Amino acid sequence: MNDDWVIGIDLGASKISCALVSPQNDLVARAGMETRAGDGPAVVTQRIGEAVRGLLAQAPPGVNIERVGVCSPGPLDHESGILYDPPNLTGWRNVPFAAMLSEQLGLSVQLEHDAKATALAEYHLGAGRGARSMALIIVGTGIGAAIVLDGKLYRGQRNSAGEVGHVTVDLNGPICTCGSNGCVESYAGGPAIMRAYTYATRIPVDSAAEVAEAALRGDAIAQRVFQEAGRALGAAIATVAMLMDVDTFVLFGGVAKAGDLLFAPARAAVPKYSYKSVSKRVQIKACQLCDDAGVVGAALVARQIET
Repeated sequence: MNDDWVIGIDLGASKISCALVSPQNDLVARAGMETRAGDGPAVVTQRIGEAVRGLLAQAPPGVNIERVGVCSPGPLDHESGILYDPPNLTGWRNVPFAAMLSEQLGLSVQLEHDAKATALAEYHLGAGRGARSMALIIVGTGIGAAIVLDGKLYRGQRNSAGEVGHVTVDLNGPICTCGSNGCVESYAGGPAIMRAYTYATRIPVDSAAEVAEAALRGDAIAQRVFQEAGRALGAAIATVAMLMDVDTFVLFGGVAKAGDLLFAPARAAVPKYSYKSVSKRVQIKACQLCDDAGVVGAALVARQIET
């Protein structure tokens, strides 16, 4: 790894996290703000620039920072630095974000998809450290993945690899937001968990975390909802393990914070949906860097670390 200081930025739908990152990948100084995407990319870029200049002023004497890494929701082009039309950044279409921020700061800026940057962080410095290959599965409102094979991000032909949330686990299952039936996301995504619980109990909930809390209190219906969610997720993990020959799976995201409510049924399902010779090698782990993974991953992107 390059032994330089960099700036890492996690551009999210609701908040932005920035950090001054040391050669040892310590977050030496931080800055954060609400995204307020509706203000438009030019205004948001200006606010990020102000925050970064504040961080640069906190660098040790003699340190010359030249590079910035940014991770963001996609779709995006990591080579050109263009944000195409992220659904959670309303109104942002074909935004040359890397160029805009580079002009603002006078520094080199590298853009990467948030899932891929997070995967790099967990692979090199977190729960995937020491693994040859790893899949990071984000289990939140939606379900997606980023895959590292032999130390390199696997992007696919058009940089869209990792849509594990739309692996079909039941041909006759519920309709998914993508229009298909029985996708893993229609069982294990946050809104799916909320819908399943509300349908069974007629009790409205505001988040999957509420269902998890009910399950931990002994609510049998909430427990059953998480059993089904975990089983669907485990089937998808088994499919990826069979297809890509990946052993290490790191779970990340709001729904993954439910812990063993989700992990235990997922682990139990893997042997049912894959060869025993494959399933015995599969490890399903919780993230280690978690909320800091985006910023740390963005710092690795700034250093152009993929190996």
